[in-house]
Amino acid sequence: MTAEQGRRTQAQRSEATRSKILDATVQCLVERGYAETTTAEVLARADVPRGTLLHHFPTKVDLLVAAVQHVARRRLDGLATEIGMVAPGVEPLDAFIDAVWRHFSSPIFWAALELWNAARTDAALRDALVAVEKEIFGTLRDHARELLTDDPRVDTVVHFTFEVLTGLAMTGIVSGDLASRELLIRRWKRAAAILLGRRDPDTLVETPRRSQA
Repeated sequence: MTAEQGRRTQAQRSEATRSKILDATVQCLVERGYAETTTAEVLARADVPRGTLLHHFPTKVDLLVAAVQHVARRRLDGLATEIGMVAPGVEPLDAFIDAVWRHFSSPIFWAALELWNAARTDAALRDALVAVEKEIFGTLRDHARELLTDDPRVDTVVHFTFEVLTGLAMTGIVSGDLASRELLIRRWKRAAAILLGRRDPDTLVETPRRSQA
């Protein structure tokens, strides 16, 4: 044990162990999916005694509800980092959509998808997810207002961005069609700018380039 570890309080050690278990749970959700995220698999990945896991999470439902909160914290941190890295001079609306898309393309979002799927038939998970998704959307909206000014239309654009990119991420897992995905993101950027009054509606559809003779 290092001197730093020796100085930690019991509460700090307990929290570190709890986070270790939850990190292992998220890793399992990403790599194995919800169906194979078993207590035994989490124990093996976290490398803690079974009694320790049961002390923190007496049932699998307790573990997964806590995982919902853990995933939410990491998603919020990731979103804040992505949006905070927007460079000066970059078109803020495009940068915002790109930042959200990078988040929806990350492994932590895949873990969230696994939990969403399970929540369809699990009331406890569903209740936990409803609360955290509201928090995530609220944080996303606040960041957008900072980037895009306090335009009353921003909330609608953020909501649509959230739904459009969520759907695109889910279909992309199956199709893997990179060209179609990039086209849809480009079109959504135009549509969002039109909704905010920043582009002419006639520019929504790209004008085909004429071949030169």
